[in-house]
Amino acid sequence: MTARAILAAGALGLSSVSCALFPGRRDADELDEPVPREITLEVDNQNFHDATLYALRAGERRRIGNVVGLTRGQFAFVWTDNDLSVEIYLMALGSYYTRPMAIDPGDDLKLVVQPNLHKFRPGTVF
Repeated sequence: MTARAILAAGALGLSSVSCALFPGRRDADELDEPVPREITLEVDNQNFHDATLYALRAGERRRIGNVVGLTRGQFAFVWTDNDLSVEIYLMALGSYYTRPMAIDPGDDLKLVVQPNLHKFRPGTVF
């Protein structure tokens, strides 16, 4: 089963291609526990500025990694929430944010940091 979701607006895009199903059955007692999701994030930083990426969730901010300007990077991490929002911190300029996106175990995400992102006001959500 393959699902594809795209989140894009103005300066950046985040897309997901899911090719995995969560295996096994969960008991009723486990339904309230967070489900670990192994996520792969491929980043294409088309901006001149270096970008540090953070995964965001209700008051939690976890560093994913850094991508030097005009390069690509790939990161793998475990995420326990159903949604993922990414903060893109451009060095010396400020932070920009993606809207929350529903994710599933095994998702491969692609984030493109557009070359004109730094022209928007820091704090902008795309």
